[in-house]
This record gives sequence, structure tokens and C-alpha cells, in this order.
Amino acid sequence: MQDEHGFVWRAMLDTVDVDPAGKRVLDAGCNRGGFLRLLSDACGIVEGCGFDPASGAIDDARRLAGPRPLRFEVADSVPPGWGSFDVAFSHEVVYLIHELRAHADAIFEALVPGGSYYAVIGVHTESPLMVDWHRANREELKLPKLYSIDEVAGVFGAAGFEVGAARLKIGFVPASGHDSTDPQPDLWRWIEYYNDHKLLMRCTRPSRPSG
Repeated sequence: MQDEHGFVWRAMLDTVDVDPAGKRVLDAGCNRGGFLRLLSDACGIVEGCGFDPASGAIDDARRLAGPRPLRFEVADSVPPGWGSFDVAFSHEVVYLIHELRAHADAIFEALVPGGSYYAVIGVHTESPLMVDWHRANREELKLPKLYSIDEVAGVFGAAGFEVGAARLKIGFVPASGHDSTDPQPDLWRWIEYYNDHKLLMRCTRPSRPSG
């Protein structure tokens, strides 16, 4: 597990209103697969599938998966043939996506009716710490414009989802490991960020077609 993300992953599991046990789970932007390994070990998911554009990270994810029921692919979006997932997750992926509607459509099609996509979003226009970070890094990282929470909710709503949001049930925030480039680490700013600005959006595919 990537230890620096572990407390956020646990907060995600404490906040969601679904029991992952026995479910098929999709992880969008899975990186090295740590969250899916946690779900397999702690929750007993029946299958976990993750995709990420970084081939090196996917190589690590495959290696670290061991005998767990996990599979991984190098991809920018849901790979062809993947579908019928009960639940999907992402952690700080939405702010990286230029074609947000295409992402919403792909996740919608990958979920079973009644399935939910839980997306952690801390980089948005209502997050002062991340507004500054985005301004300083947008050009170098080729980021899209900074989305507002209302914009994200609107895009997913237009794609057919029922959208809601909650604050993460954050416990203790580690005093280190947030941003090694920060010249003046300030624990209070990070406590405020994780508790007030890092949100969990729930986008649910309706059980029945609208209309």
C-alpha cells in the first residue's frame, strides 16, 4: 500500500454507503493498485479491475497483486470489454481529465444499474490550497482548467447520474507526506484541506431508465 494515501483510503471506506464485500469494483486511475489491494484484503471484493495511463505503475500493480482477484490495464479510460461493475472509485483523478463528459459516460456504461461511482476530489475551485497549487503547476503538468464542484456535478448529472457529495470522514491527518515541495509545511492548512475541501462525490447510475 502507498502509505501516504492509506488514511484517505480508510476515510473513503468509512464514508461510502455501500459494502464492497462480494462486489466487482473498478478503480479509475488506480496507480500501483494499492486501493484495490486494500479492498481485496479488508473487504473481500470478488474482483477488482484498475486502469491507469502510467505503464510503469501498472507493471507494479500486476506484480504486487499476488494471488488476489485483481487485474490491471494501461489505459486512459475504461478498457474495451470492461463492464458490469457494482461500484467504481477514483482518488484525485477528476481534476486531471480534459474531457470530463467522456469520462462520466464511460463510467456510467461500466456500472450496473444502481451502481455508484465514488470520486474523491480535493483539487477544485473551492479549495484555496489547491487553487494556488493548480495555478503554479497547470502549464508544466498540462492540466485542464480548474473545475468547480458544481461543474463536476453538472457534467455527471447530464451523463445520467444521480449526484451527491459528502465530506470525507477523516481521522488523524499525518504531519508529514503531503507535499515535499512545500517550503513551509503547515499542518493546520492540511487539516483544514482534508476535512473541509477534500470531498467524496457519489454518482449513482439509476436503477431504472429515466422517463
